[in-house]
Amino acid sequence: MRTAVVCALLCAAALPGPSAAASAPQAPPAAAQAASPAARYAAQAPPAVSVTVAVTDGRDDAEAGKRLDYRITVHNLGSTAVRGARIEQEMPATTTSATAPGATLEGRGEREQKAVWHSDLPAHDIQVFTASAVLGDRHDDTGSAAPGTLRAASTVCVYVGESFAPTACSGDLDDLPETHAEAGGGNGWVGWAVAAAATALFGPGVVRAVRRRRAAQPR
Repeated sequence: MRTAVVCALLCAAALPGPSAAASAPQAPPAAAQAASPAARYAAQAPPAVSVTVAVTDGRDDAEAGKRLDYRITVHNLGSTAVRGARIEQEMPATTTSATAPGATLEGRGEREQKAVWHSDLPAHDIQVFTASAVLGDRHDDTGSAAPGTLRAASTVCVYVGESFAPTACSGDLDDLPETHAEAGGGNGWVGWAVAAAATALFGPGVVRAVRRRRAAQPR
């Protein structure tokens, strides 16, 4: 009996204990260690999108009181659908009223009005949005594109997700007429009228004075 107990103790002492390598936590694979934070973020980032936008009102000039009808075309060129795209149109600075079916209108005063649409853009899909703006009188010539003119500008941008940077933008420009042209022309006619009146009043006296001077000169 003692011999059996001693053998059991000796066998237990001879057996190896738990491996340190087995009990230690295993290190992550070398590929995972080599991956940088930027690489891990890139793997989680949404795929790049390819979207274009175009806007036109079908004309090149405008004037106060007229309505401009805009047509906005958004084209998703990519093979991936774009969810929750945001399309924003800035109305011309002199806009007094605007309409945009399906959009939310922001701002009420001049230089502040904007239309905002929210829409999904399926892959390779084209979507069309419409809006209208009625122009009011402009107050100065600041920013004239050419002597006597100012442009009514409208811009449209497409935003993807929560980004503040647009994915695509486009614009439309219309020339506005010179609002002070008649006033300037009126001042010119007033000047001509004054000159004509002065000539009628003083012209005969000047002629007589010239004749007298010539008659008084010795020949």
